[in-house]
Amino acid sequence: MRIFGRSAVAVVLALGACVGAAAGADLLLDDPVAALVGSGPAAWLGPVTETGRTGWNCAPEHAATARTASAAGLPND
Repeated sequence: MRIFGRSAVAVVLALGACVGAAAGADLLLDDPVAALVGSGPAAWLGPVTETGRTGWNCAPEHAATARTASAAGLPND
């Protein structure tokens, strides 16, 4: 009985994978060029450097770069 259950689960998973692959292939066949075009970076986010994200001025960013726990707003445990 256990072998039948495992086999049934394997068949269901394999069929699900085949359906997903067929749907993906259908999308590629409709417009293959659009599937290959990369997206650009979001316009409202600056690049991340070693000093942090440019243009990202928020409390979590400042807390992440704080040198002490009290400067980050953490309790002194």
